[in-house]
Amino acid sequence: MSTIRPLQQGDLTAVANLYEQVMRSGSRHAPPGLAPAFARTFIDHPWTDSDIPSLVYEDGGGSIVGFIGSNVRRLKADGRSLRMGCSGPLLSEPAARNRAVGALLLRAYLQGPQDLSITDGATRTVQQIWERLGGQTAHLHCITWTHLFKPWLAGADRILARRVTGGWQRRLRPLWRLLDAPTTRMASRAVHVERPATTAQVLTPAALVAQMSAAPEQLRPDYDETFLEWLFDEMAQVTSWGPLVRRLVRAPDGQVLGWYVAYLPPGRIGQAVQIAAPGGDVDSVVDHLFREAQDAGVSALQGRLEAHLMETLSQRRCILERGDRALIHSRDPGLLAAIALGHATLSRMEGEWWMGHHLESFA
Repeated sequence: MSTIRPLQQGDLTAVANLYEQVMRSGSRHAPPGLAPAFARTFIDHPWTDSDIPSLVYEDGGGSIVGFIGSNVRRLKADGRSLRMGCSGPLLSEPAARNRAVGALLLRAYLQGPQDLSITDGATRTVQQIWERLGGQTAHLHCITWTHLFKPWLAGADRILARRVTGGWQRRLRPLWRLLDAPTTRMASRAVHVERPATTAQVLTPAALVAQMSAAPEQLRPDYDETFLEWLFDEMAQVTSWGPLVRRLVRAPDGQVLGWYVAYLPPGRIGQAVQIAAPGGDVDSVVDHLFREAQDAGVSALQGRLEAHLMETLSQRRCILERGDRALIHSRDPGLLAAIALGHATLSRMEGEWWMGHHLESFA
């Protein structure tokens, strides 16, 4: 008889090998660092919750042929303490897919005691299963915004990466830089990248806890310092995204305006992970981020669209397009409404988006 059960420490090698086969190289042997990374992410992190575990699908012979990861987040909603399950990755042994392993794992996960479930990197197939199980697509969060600093280089990174080899990309990069020189000067005059009259300092876990606790949103993360220290450390280890920056932005008089967390790799596309401005001055926070991104030499900056960013980004001529599929599930219609109406602070820091299981070498 097959069974679905919580992930255990002794399963990590088998899960890592399955992940390597399905999501990475196709090999049945994972690199040595992948299983320890799974342990840190799914078993040992500070908010591990035995009620909402990662799950494995074990066949009748005792082999693990399916896996769904779980990361638990603590939330506050109108003074209530809630638990959110962030699911992903979801995978199954190719030979076992005719047994609907993925669908069964996802159904078991969504039947858990969490108040809210999300995933932010779903395939079209997972989206269809999720919706059949009573979940919804968070359409606003499926939109990606892009702000161009070096249009030719950014276009090369996005388009040619799918069509030419790494060697040709390296040979063509000097050409893109040459074309970008005049284009970048024209773009800088057309968008808001002037030097902002703000200052910034490193966003510490203590500062983020203090600022988030004062956020007015109906639904927000309920961070603590221990968890944020772990999270920032794990995010910084995903070097494939580039250097991680964390900034608390202040007005000239010292008042805190907001903060941002982003990856800013020189010469490549940067990624905004979280942008917040509880006091309402989103423009100043975004302008400070854009200036730091430009100074870092990124070719473009991308992020996930959120309601409080829409007007600011539209004024700065950002490109909007369909991005990763963000899905939500809850038995509480109030939580679903808060997300749909833009009254929730749920950024890329809360889900699986930043995780580097599919990116890093782990050699």
